[in-house]
Amino acid sequence: MADGHLHHPLLIPDLRELIRAGETDGLRDFLDEYHPARVAEFFEDLGPNDGDSLVGLLEPRTCADVISYLPGEEQVRLVETMSSDRAAHLLHHMPHDERADLVTRLDEDKVDAILPKLAHAEREDIRRLAGYEPGTAGAVMTTDYAALPPHVTVREALDRLRHEAPDRETIYYSYVIDAERKLIGLISLKDLILGRPRVRIEDIMKTDLIFASVDEDQEEVARKIEDYDLIAIPIVDAQGKLVGIVTHDDAMDILRREQTEDILKFGGVSADPEADEEQYWQGRVLHSVRRRLLWLLLLFFGGSITGLVVRSFNWVDDRFPQIDFDAFIPLLIGTGGNAGSQTVGTVIRGLALGEIVPKDAPRVLLREVLTGALLGALLGSLGFFFTWLLLGQPPAFALVISLAILGICVWANGVGAMVPIFARWVGVDPAVISAPLISTLVDTTGLFIFYTIAIAVLVRLFGAG
Repeated sequence: MADGHLHHPLLIPDLRELIRAGETDGLRDFLDEYHPARVAEFFEDLGPNDGDSLVGLLEPRTCADVISYLPGEEQVRLVETMSSDRAAHLLHHMPHDERADLVTRLDEDKVDAILPKLAHAEREDIRRLAGYEPGTAGAVMTTDYAALPPHVTVREALDRLRHEAPDRETIYYSYVIDAERKLIGLISLKDLILGRPRVRIEDIMKTDLIFASVDEDQEEVARKIEDYDLIAIPIVDAQGKLVGIVTHDDAMDILRREQTEDILKFGGVSADPEADEEQYWQGRVLHSVRRRLLWLLLLFFGGSITGLVVRSFNWVDDRFPQIDFDAFIPLLIGTGGNAGSQTVGTVIRGLALGEIVPKDAPRVLLREVLTGALLGALLGSLGFFFTWLLLGQPPAFALVISLAILGICVWANGVGAMVPIFARWVGVDPAVISAPLISTLVDTTGLFIFYTIAIAVLVRLFGAG
């Protein structure tokens, strides 16, 4: 079934026939052959009516697995249409972090109907997880982990894990806690399997732990998992007590969301709190308009300023009527905008990965200014010969173009390097300093550089002729 994904269009008509014919046993046998993520894809391809019927045939445990792969809005819609008993069974089988997240999105009346049907421990777990600040480790962690006391033997530990495994999200790592639930070590399933049966856990556990605090930013936690190649990372509270774990798959989701947010901001698109990780075709047109309008308005006014700058230097055009200054403006501001955008992207990536910190600002500025100077020298040389030999402009004006390209590249690289670092220093997300904003800023200032050089070279050195 490895290539089943390629055959969705062929399977959907058959699924519809089975659903409408009420072939419950046949459908369950069919669905048992597929991964829950694949079943979720079937659901989306079938549409709401047949898809809902398909989900209704699944056992609660399987249904919980499938729903985990559906978009948040679809999860809410499905649970809202379920009976309270079935919804409670579904939540019982969902990973702890995912069910807490789902409950926070449900209608309050629906929550009030479902929670009494859950065990007291489950209700408290949901309330605790839902109470953490959004964006922190506590808000994305799960309390579904394996824990062991330090005094048990390897044989006793394996017996415990064998009993607990069906209800745990992962048992590859077992976290060793003392009587006060403070994290003191961890041991992998591999070490348990290879360990001598009578050896105590405290004698073979690892004590050099990588962990995160419950109020730590979720992106930093995900980076730790990525940097140390962890399957999961333990989360502790202010007293060092183990309160949950963040797994590798959750870290991947966090990084994907953060990268999506950064890409949208970098492109001048505001984050939409209602989007819920929406895919392109799931987003509403009005939401797209609202998310893009602010930046486009800012860029509109920025472009207006650029026009004012051009008009303020009209006297230079009048003094040299034989030169078409306007024809070269797109070339110059395009070069500056692209150079600035490249630098911004490079610096934001360095900041995101921790390769650059605010105290590195002087080094970054020097590096990017040198880079801009080299790029400007190369492009400026090409611009000189292009303007003089190919376009037939006077050598004096070709020199203006060459020097303007050099100055604009140096300036654009300097601005593109410093603005994101300054944003990080004052506590603003550097991705908010988007490429369109940098482009507009460099466009406006680049025109000042261009006309200033033109005045210096053409007016002062070569006169009116």
